[in-house]
Amino acid sequence: MAFKIIWTIQAAKGFQKIIDYLEENWSGREVSDFVNEADRFFKTLVVHPEILQKTGMRKNTYRGPINSLTIVTYRIKPKKKEIELISIRGARQKPLKRYPPL
Repeated sequence: MAFKIIWTIQAAKGFQKIIDYLEENWSGREVSDFVNEADRFFKTLVVHPEILQKTGMRKNTYRGPINSLTIVTYRIKPKKKEIELISIRGARQKPLKRYPPL
């Protein structure tokens, strides 16, 4: 059975920030390509939730690329069959010392 994706406020803001940047600096095609690529990634993620690398910081927490320019951090809640998206950010942003507080 596939997992359900739950968006945190921080993840939704990060995703929207990337969309806003693309709309401001690129064409509508790049925005559409990014949204489609993210959609394909999330469809894969719900079927294979452990596809990315464990962070080692917290139990069941994973981090990795959606594409070459976007990083996602998420937590798997196996009992609830949920994937909680913790953060989505551009890979070109200043690196975090550790992932965002939970």
